[in-house]
Amino acid sequence: MADLRARTDRFGNRRRFRRVESGQRLILISVASRMDGVLQDLSQSGARVSLRMTPPRRGRDVLLRWGSQEIFGQVVWSSGNEAGVAFHKPISPEELVDTVGGEVPAALPVGRRVL
Repeated sequence: MADLRARTDRFGNRRRFRRVESGQRLILISVASRMDGVLQDLSQSGARVSLRMTPPRRGRDVLLRWGSQEIFGQVVWSSGNEAGVAFHKPISPEELVDTVGGEVPAALPVGRRVL
């Protein structure tokens, strides 16, 4: 079942797109390595992945490959064997549904704060 609850980042901003659980197997490819893993959750703008190895460091460009999808992104955080990847270009709602099934999650309004 998809988790469509909104989340808040460390600055108090809501995510622009809702994340949905996936569980789909993937391959993460970087300049230095190729790693098998699982797509834990996915949104139009990024993904959380768990890998069998320590993920590439923050700031590294990667290619995520699952099913028929190939998406370029950048590692924005890592902890243990998990990493967050922000896509260079958002995926379409249809690509999201092709991966996770079900209905297209609604976009969330973006809250902005001046720091």
